[in-house]
Amino acid sequence: MRRADAHLHLFADGYPGRYGHSPSGGDELAVYQGLRRAYGIERALVVGYEGEPRFAGNNDHLARLAAAHDWIAAVAFVPPGGPAGAGGTGKWLASGFVGAAAYLPDDAAADAFTAWATREAPALNRVRAVVSLNATPTATTRLGPALAALDGCTVLFSHLGLPGERAEVPTRETAQAALAPLAGLARLPHVGVKISGLYAVSRPAHAFPHHAARPFVDLLLDRFGPQRLYWGSDFSPSLDHVSFAQAADPIGLDGLSAEDRDAVLGGNLLRALDRHAAATRGEPTPRP
Repeated sequence: MRRADAHLHLFADGYPGRYGHSPSGGDELAVYQGLRRAYGIERALVVGYEGEPRFAGNNDHLARLAAAHDWIAAVAFVPPGGPAGAGGTGKWLASGFVGAAAYLPDDAAADAFTAWATREAPALNRVRAVVSLNATPTATTRLGPALAALDGCTVLFSHLGLPGERAEVPTRETAQAALAPLAGLARLPHVGVKISGLYAVSRPAHAFPHHAARPFVDLLLDRFGPQRLYWGSDFSPSLDHVSFAQAADPIGLDGLSAEDRDAVLGGNLLRALDRHAAATRGEPTPRP
């Protein structure tokens, strides 16, 4: 089995966590290096975040890490309306990032992202960029035009599409209603979803194996299929609630064939990163 992690964070001073320090228990890069070896994780999509003042400079930190570690594929944090300053999109693409990460909580953020992504689509498509989105269902409702324009990219919705936490296991009908905007985007073959952050669906968050997440995973498997789902650990924030071993064993994949399970746990991301690498070298794009 080839493992690849589609969602984690690395901060220079550590993620502050619930208790004011990184729940990883040490230097986050060193800790994750050990986890990589233990779980056989070949590549990792490190998601940039600078949405709060205390996380300023995370893009620069990730650029340095990606230059030093070939297993790191970093996506740069961009505000909903796109990067500010000289160079813009081209600057961070030239800095070694494989794509962009945007956080879209509401209509205004979704509209700003749509304007930016539509304008920059030729540049992003040219390099087969990976675009990671933390988007609420409300924001997702407005993203269709932007994502249609990004048809050369791999677009990944984080954390099951953020359906919200549940104290009880939702019915399939409830899951369908919560994820209707995301499910509607399954018509776009370059859009996928990360099986990550399952703790955020459950109340309490430590309630592994997170049965409340199961109907959402089942729905996403039905709508997107295993070839467009991507496992992510959400290191190190997830460690506030679960162990890495638990984050690495998400509910809902037990009924898959070995081939499909391997695709979700790593193969799909590795193919997406291979497509980006080939595009940046000017080579023919590998088959999906």
